[in-house]
Amino acid sequence: MKKFILITFLALLFAACQKNNSYTITGNVVPAEDGQIILYGFENGNPSAVDTAAISEGEFIFKGTIEEPDLRLMSIKGRNSYVAQLFLEPGKMNMTIYPDSFQANVVTGSKSQEIFQEYIDEMVRMSRAGKDLEERFIESRSTGNQDELEAIQFEYQTMMDNSELYARNFIKEYQSSPVAAYVYLMNFYESADAEELDSMLAMFEPIKTSQFVETIQKRADALRASGIGAEAPEIYLKNPEGLPVSLKQFRGKYVLIDFWASWCQPCIVEMPVIKSIYADYNDKGFEILGVSLDREEKAWLDAIENYSMDWVHVWDLGGETPGETANKYGVNGIPYTVLIDKEGKIIAKNLRGEQLREKIAELFD
Repeated sequence: MKKFILITFLALLFAACQKNNSYTITGNVVPAEDGQIILYGFENGNPSAVDTAAISEGEFIFKGTIEEPDLRLMSIKGRNSYVAQLFLEPGKMNMTIYPDSFQANVVTGSKSQEIFQEYIDEMVRMSRAGKDLEERFIESRSTGNQDELEAIQFEYQTMMDNSELYARNFIKEYQSSPVAAYVYLMNFYESADAEELDSMLAMFEPIKTSQFVETIQKRADALRASGIGAEAPEIYLKNPEGLPVSLKQFRGKYVLIDFWASWCQPCIVEMPVIKSIYADYNDKGFEILGVSLDREEKAWLDAIENYSMDWVHVWDLGGETPGETANKYGVNGIPYTVLIDKEGKIIAKNLRGEQLREKIAELFD
């Protein structure tokens, strides 16, 4: 009997836990229509459909479970854009969706969404202020009013500074919410160094299982692994002939790892400098390993030929794990360079133009 009571209690406890993680989204589309609405989560930073519901006379309902608050998108089948975004969390939520007016949507029943909406409202206000400044700037430029132009530029910079200050204060105030981690990713993540990211990870410790905090953790790890003085993470990719190239094969030489792509105009503008440095120092023990982030192999190969790039090339998006090398080096934008010494240690990062030439000259001349 006691065993039966125990089993029953555990079953009820399990059911209660399941219930605590369950959510219901009851929604209306205005004006009313029939069709299908799709709910998206995120996988490796990209939207991924997780559920679909029928829309009948404008009404729909989603039911499921979720471990913790997380960002979701919605689209209506047949439309080319998303119609809603929300922070989904366990509980009952209600939505009114206006497909042609994203900002007019109303979401209730989610504390996380309330926090997110507070941030959105401020960003909308700043966006409107920015638009007003833009209109004033265009008018002043047409009349040649230099004093007004300078005043507008000052106002714009002040607005941008206030926007950053607001975002940082918002993050601090709501640091126990995944919304704060998301706002940090949107504003500061790409330009932060490992030290700053570590401080944010300490702040976000209570929500460390959030996908946004995990993203911050991965980048912090990558930046530490590819920091000045660290041994350069291994690169093992195929060259244009399909043969494997390893970073280790260049030991004994100074190596510039150049992350680039044919579609990256700043990369192409930088190319004459790279070619000149290679021509001057290749015979002295300098090598370049071009790591392409081109989406298409043909575009990569054509660029190598068209721009006479005579150094070693590999294609990061053509590997077994596309983009893995760029991720290991913490690359969030290109052009991006990493300079390696003869022992395979990183000695400089993201040097371009004359700064790069001066550094190479310092090593060889």
